[in-house]
Amino acid sequence: MYVTCPTCNRRFLLDETPAPPFCSERCQLVDLGRWLDEENGLPFEGDPGDSPVEYRE
Repeated sequence: MYVTCPTCNRRFLLDETPAPPFCSERCQLVDLGRWLDEENGLPFEGDPGDSPVEYRE
């Protein structure tokens, strides 16, 4: 089954990669670096009714 690498957009056979869903370990590490540098992230809008945190000294 052919899939597309989320990092480099190369099409490859899923059975032939050591690091699914990436085409190579290099692409896997590039993706990890993007998460660690906070280029990638999950959106969070907060729960309804949450109020901002107020700090007191």
